[in-house]
Amino acid sequence: MIHSKYKWQVETADAAAMQQVADELKCTLPMAELFSRRKVTTAGQLDKFLNPDKYEAYDPFLFAEMGLAVDRIKQAIEAEEQILVYGDYDADGVTSVTVLLKTLRKLGASADFYIPNRFTEGYGPNVAAFTQAKDSGVDLLITVDNGISALDVMAHAKEIGLDVIVTDHHEAKETMPEAVAVIHPRHPESNYPFPDLAGVGVAYKLAHALLGEEPTELLDLVAIGTVADLVSLTDENRLFVQKGLRILRENANIGVSALAKLASAKLPEATEETIGFMIAPRLNAVGRLGPADPAADLLLTEDPEEAVFLAEEIDEANKERQTIVAQIAGEAIAMIEAEFLGEGNEVLVIGKAGWNPGVVGIVASRLVDRYARPVIVLGIDEVTGIAKGSGRSIEAFHLYQALDANQALLKAFGGHPMAAGMTLDVADVATLRTNLSQLARETLSPEDFVSILRVEEAIPVETVTIDFIAQLNKLAPFGTDNPKPVFALEGVRLIGTKRIGTDKNHLKTAITADSGASIDAVGFGTGELVEKISPMAKVDVVGELSINEWNNMRKPQLRIVDLKIGHWQLFDVRSRAEWEKLLQTDGMADKVFVCFQDGTREKLLAENANLVCAQIQSIDDCTDAATKDLIFADMPDDVALLEALVTNTSADRIYLHVEAKNGNAIASMPSRQHFAQLYAVLKKHQPFPLAQNMSRLCKQFSWTDDQVDFMSRVFFDLNFATIEDGVIRLNEIREKRNLEDSAVYKARVYRIAMEQKLLYSNYNELYDWMEKLMNSKGNSILEETVK
Repeated sequence: MIHSKYKWQVETADAAAMQQVADELKCTLPMAELFSRRKVTTAGQLDKFLNPDKYEAYDPFLFAEMGLAVDRIKQAIEAEEQILVYGDYDADGVTSVTVLLKTLRKLGASADFYIPNRFTEGYGPNVAAFTQAKDSGVDLLITVDNGISALDVMAHAKEIGLDVIVTDHHEAKETMPEAVAVIHPRHPESNYPFPDLAGVGVAYKLAHALLGEEPTELLDLVAIGTVADLVSLTDENRLFVQKGLRILRENANIGVSALAKLASAKLPEATEETIGFMIAPRLNAVGRLGPADPAADLLLTEDPEEAVFLAEEIDEANKERQTIVAQIAGEAIAMIEAEFLGEGNEVLVIGKAGWNPGVVGIVASRLVDRYARPVIVLGIDEVTGIAKGSGRSIEAFHLYQALDANQALLKAFGGHPMAAGMTLDVADVATLRTNLSQLARETLSPEDFVSILRVEEAIPVETVTIDFIAQLNKLAPFGTDNPKPVFALEGVRLIGTKRIGTDKNHLKTAITADSGASIDAVGFGTGELVEKISPMAKVDVVGELSINEWNNMRKPQLRIVDLKIGHWQLFDVRSRAEWEKLLQTDGMADKVFVCFQDGTREKLLAENANLVCAQIQSIDDCTDAATKDLIFADMPDDVALLEALVTNTSADRIYLHVEAKNGNAIASMPSRQHFAQLYAVLKKHQPFPLAQNMSRLCKQFSWTDDQVDFMSRVFFDLNFATIEDGVIRLNEIREKRNLEDSAVYKARVYRIAMEQKLLYSNYNELYDWMEKLMNSKGNSILEETVK
């Protein structure tokens, strides 16, 4: 048994309604369901969804105060005033800076940029930076991707005579900042039809308004910032990203091209995943570790040599970032497991001195995925007593509103419903944790703390073809509100499952249906599951479909997102190689070894003192071991002990390793002729000293000592003979008795059947036997077979 990581929520649709959509869109029923879930149900909507070049972007002057902003900027350009673009240190921020600064310079403006240092200044506008800008001769400051919540700083700018235009997309307060103009898609007086632009999208709309036409050559940068900021990939954002990807493939920004080359990203084949997994993380890395200026410089440069130099600096920063994230994540998990699980920690708020505030947002995302609850991770400065960090949330918990309700504890904060940054005194961290957890208890249900994975539908393996996946790819680019479709493949087997990758932490397999249809699959970061999936397990898998191209061959492939096995599993480790492999597996301390023979337990513990080894010597010992993994480490003398454990266990996985005392050679059963021959010898030579004649008997009849001893004990058991001081004498036989009447004889028959079953049955026979035991209410299946 393997439990799924997520709760699978399989989408359902009304068949009749979907048929109408299919007819309207002139597509297959499965594609109609996919389109309708993305609110594409008419031919017009489908055309706009698939063909962005046919449609114009929205009029930028639908933004409230856009006219004010354009007039003031053009006035500054005409008067040769100094303009400063004030940005943010993430990928959305640096692309916003680049888009607006390139536009201003194209218009002849004297303009430069400023990005605050994450560690010394924090997010967004600050009084010192604005004062410095004014003192250095700046007449007009334009924020991009920040500023909407900085009411006090904007008031200060007004006092010192610094004109400010705010462009932002983050959550706004009830009061708008005092500025020349506030360009925000959710401005209360705005008529703009799409509220979910990224910061770079807002900057692009201002650029559009200034130029009088769209600067479409900048859409590769808009696509990067939009994908990186995880905003809704619908409506205008979808158009921006579709067009931007085309530019990225055909004529990308010089700096982006240099960075992509270092990331081994093939820009001519770029998708939203190229941005999300290769380009954006590198642009983000610089600002996470220090000043973000190199990222903006990379995107602004027109010099190929400078682009290469900056790209190398950024790529090295990304490698360092990866190392730091891995270290902090490990420490955070250990801290949570030791201190912060259970009631009172519905929202995890953790921090530690030395944790880099620039990367804790990534760590928070990983922890949300692991624990399915909101998480805030803080880096603590012991000198100043200040904690800075980031939070990530679950769908049911609006993180920004929760922080806003606790703003008295915060020196600064900002963000979205699902992500936020904050600064506070270390002394207030515990109170924030208590307040947020209490709010979560009051507003959330237990179901809200279970991560949901939305699955489009369950499909047969046979339907997964190159053509089917090509149809799915028409839905791209994928992202927020247009997720990449996840499908379920139910009741399949995984064939040839193995670990891959430098660290062997990924899984590669072939998903095979009963019909024989098969597709390749890979599970990133799921290598530990390889040892937990038995060859005959019926597996339910969910994942994303793609086309894998290798050596000029194109094949369907599933990227495994989650899987589950709803039944117990049997693992055959009877061979020495499999047994040694099992003993070397990580996490052995979580398994229970069952030892029947004297010495097995001592041998195992001598090799690994941390193992849990149970010595089973009687039925009274056969209680259910509290474990997911039950390992039978040797051969029982009485199979009833093993049967009792199998009957009672609730283990998810059973491992069988048995070894006969005589080297896996089943003890032979003497024939009736052998019994007659021995009886004749005893009768002719009685009284018969057994020990003195053992070697002569064995040589004459080709018997073993064990066979002679066994036949003698059968005679004693049937009262055919007695032994005293090693001398056998026959008794007078008063009634005829069969060999089968002897308990000793029956025990031998039973033992042979047991060894035959445990040593030489194939996997399916062993599985069926144990499955029957689990349903037999304790009756011995083997004993019934022998009878």
